Amino acid sequence: MRSSAALALTGFSLIAVTYGMARFSWGLMLPAISSEIPLSPQQAGLLSACSFAAYCFTILTSAALTDRYGARVTALMALVSATAGLLLLASASSSLILAAGLFIAGMSSGLASPALAAAVSQRITTTRQPRINTLINAGTSAGIMLTVVILSLLPGGWRAACVLFALLSLVCVLPVMRVLKGQAAERASRMHHWYQRLYRRSMRQLMGIALTSGLISAAWWSFGSALLRQHVGVDAETARLLWLIAGSAGIAGAATGLLAARIGLNGVYRLSLCGMALPLLVLAFSHGESIGLMVAVACCGAGYVTLSGVLLVWGARATAEDPATGVGILFFMLAAGQVVGSLLFGQLYACWGATTALTLFTIAALLLLFVAPAQNSGEAVK
Repeated sequence: MRSSAALALTGFSLIAVTYGMARFSWGLMLPAISSEIPLSPQQAGLLSACSFAAYCFTILTSAALTDRYGARVTALMALVSATAGLLLLASASSSLILAAGLFIAGMSSGLASPALAAAVSQRITTTRQPRINTLINAGTSAGIMLTVVILSLLPGGWRAACVLFALLSLVCVLPVMRVLKGQAAERASRMHHWYQRLYRRSMRQLMGIALTSGLISAAWWSFGSALLRQHVGVDAETARLLWLIAGSAGIAGAATGLLAARIGLNGVYRLSLCGMALPLLVLAFSHGESIGLMVAVACCGAGYVTLSGVLLVWGARATAEDPATGVGILFFMLAAGQVVGSLLFGQLYACWGATTALTLFTIAALLLLFVAPAQNSGEAVK
């Protein structure tokens, strides 16, 4: 029990740094960065896509790296990537340097998830794996919450915040060294290529769901803060408060395993999709502060983290003999959708305005409700 608690806490911290700070902090910092380094909506979308593209790039190889070198080495690579990318962002003076920093920082999250999925599969009993995985996955929300607090209180603005984020990623090196195993497990799955998993019907279906989910989520995670400031019309402090609410609500994702035991993973999946659709619709037609806006952003944070937790569990189950590969494939598709979503939303925002863009993304989320995963991927967690 003590070993599983240490693994959960270490994984939670690693995800908080790589996802919450190195990846999703961009959406909150975008208005401040744009005031210092002018960016059009199309450029903002392209820069957001850099982070997601880096994630796609690394998650294709991270399962193989974990299989060969072990979870510890891959997790350390994630921390090095996060530190280097964040320091580059802190020193950026042009959109090109911003893109490089976002790409390097974005690689960290692609390295972290499969490494942790492999560590959990090696050390935690099968019945407890979904709950540990979803608890670790909720670290994203903790990272987002810390991002808001640091940006609100730390003198020096977004540049100083990026330096502090980099230092926090270095702090995670010690627990990773102590808790994660240093060598890869001997497994027969090494003899199989990751692409063989793609031929499974259940994986193809889950890949489509992950791709579309990523596209939908990009509207909030890439443009949420800018939309609150420019479209809804709230001030900077209120925008940060709403981002904090979204991040705090995402902690609910830690209960994905417990909720799935009651209503099944399919039920949690549909509930989380509704949570992602509601805030987009509210943002589309809101002007000024309101209680409804607070509820909406809370649903957004909880919906996204919960949905990514569901995908994590489904991916690990679909390739039970090699969980890191299943998780890697689905998280790759999630990030690929975010690349497309960032670019698409940036274009729609610039050409047709925020209301139209948000409404179209809401419709996409609602249509996904009718796509039911295969039964063998959607069984309830026991």
